[in-house]
Amino acid sequence: MSNATSNNQPVNNRQAVIRQTTTPEGGAGTLLRMLPAWIISAVLHVVIIGMFLFVTVGIGTAGDAPPDEVNETQVEEPPAKEDLTNTDLGIDSDVPTNYDVERIAEVSVPGPVLPNEVVGLSNAPEGPAQTIPPPPGFGGGTGGGIQSLTPGNANPFGLPGGMGGLLSVPGGFGARLASGATRERMVLEGGGNGPSEAAVARGLEWLALHQAPDGRWALDGFTSHARDKYGPGGKPFTCNCQGSGQKNDIAGTAFGVLPFLAAGITHKPIVADKKQQRDYTKTVEGALKFLMAKQDKSNGSLGGMYEHGLATIALCEAYGLTSDPGLKASAQKAVNYIVYAQHDAGGWRYGPKQAGDTSVTGWEVMALKSGQMAGLSVPKPTIDGATKYLNSCMSLTDYGYGYTGVGSTPTMSAVGLLCRQYLGWSPRKPELRNGVEKNVVPAPPAVNNMYYSYYATQVMHHMGGEHWAKWNPPMRDALVKAQDQGNDVRRAHQRGSWDPKSDGHGGAWGRVGQTSLSLLTLEVYYRHLPLYRREMGTVKPEDEK
Repeated sequence: MSNATSNNQPVNNRQAVIRQTTTPEGGAGTLLRMLPAWIISAVLHVVIIGMFLFVTVGIGTAGDAPPDEVNETQVEEPPAKEDLTNTDLGIDSDVPTNYDVERIAEVSVPGPVLPNEVVGLSNAPEGPAQTIPPPPGFGGGTGGGIQSLTPGNANPFGLPGGMGGLLSVPGGFGARLASGATRERMVLEGGGNGPSEAAVARGLEWLALHQAPDGRWALDGFTSHARDKYGPGGKPFTCNCQGSGQKNDIAGTAFGVLPFLAAGITHKPIVADKKQQRDYTKTVEGALKFLMAKQDKSNGSLGGMYEHGLATIALCEAYGLTSDPGLKASAQKAVNYIVYAQHDAGGWRYGPKQAGDTSVTGWEVMALKSGQMAGLSVPKPTIDGATKYLNSCMSLTDYGYGYTGVGSTPTMSAVGLLCRQYLGWSPRKPELRNGVEKNVVPAPPAVNNMYYSYYATQVMHHMGGEHWAKWNPPMRDALVKAQDQGNDVRRAHQRGSWDPKSDGHGGAWGRVGQTSLSLLTLEVYYRHLPLYRREMGTVKPEDEK
């Protein structure tokens, strides 16, 4: 048992010897046997090195990453409803623009995009490219006139438009409904400025402070209806303003309300979401109610033809701006009375059926065109008659107009030329161009002849171009300078008005009429759209005659 171990295996007392076995293949065999191991080792090293590089580069890149950025998102508040009651400067820059989108081309026209058609409106006359603004005023008001009894024909040619409402045509009064940045741009592009709009605001305030409680303005007794401030809390008193005119409350009320309508202020309530602005809607409402109350219910008359024409313009503009059915009957009756009162020779004078004069005829033609722009019925024979009358008064030498027959005075020529523009004469018509060049251009605007300046300013505004560029600055600046600034402490309540004493017609219409015509002249930039925006580049065959 001594030769056995504990595990019962035999014990060999000889020393262990390690022998190296050799193979008959020699060195080549050894290399072949070791080759798989080398290949596996190389693959493993490549994988390990690749993982090392991936981790190293990844860490380096992650370390170079910029810190997380925080993007702040501003939540825009919903735009406030438009507020058209700001008369401090005549515009409200806080009101968002109601139409101010980027154009995709230098010129554009309303209508669908048809990429396969030629640029422009189908069947349009040839002429240089120009921008045509979309017709404003749809919705609450018409904003312009219609050329037929079918609403929605917004273009004189091409595709019908109007979105189901009445259309806005050149010469229409839809532009005065613009607000905010749009209104400001219209003023600046038209030739107005901050001082002219501030003058309009002061003038409107003066008129509002001298309106009688029953809604009228008195040309002769306006001082008895003064208030120390506008709105609730204003105390009535008799002011010492000078410039009393003749007694005519219908004319006075029309003169008083027209500048408010020209500024786009109607009798409809205005809601402002932001700051409270002065609200003249009650002023306009009172004037319109007074005129309708004084209208003859049997024939629509509002007095003599002078005051009747003025009042008809006011009623038609108010209806056209609001589409208020409560105004339609009175406005249409007033238009019908003008139709009835026309003389067989085509003109109008102080009473119905009298042989016409150019002064009264001018007011009636403007009233009829206001009726058309409001969508009211105006018979074509009446318009044709007015054209016949103007033909009878036109000079064939300088194409001016006389008072009751052939002649040429600056004032009557301005009246006649404006009527011609509204009755369809193109700016390319030789008689119109010569009439302007020979009768209006030589007679610059004058604050002491507002009857002439009121009509001539409209003529030049519609002519546009160089005529308007030369006319507007002296007219605008002279009117702003002539406005009473309230510097005379003895008559501080005259602030915002215009003095009639140096005007040839001032004794008739007084301070109310002088202020009204001055304001309407300064509001020319948005009161009526330019008549010739669509057709300046075309010459109609009849214009060459």
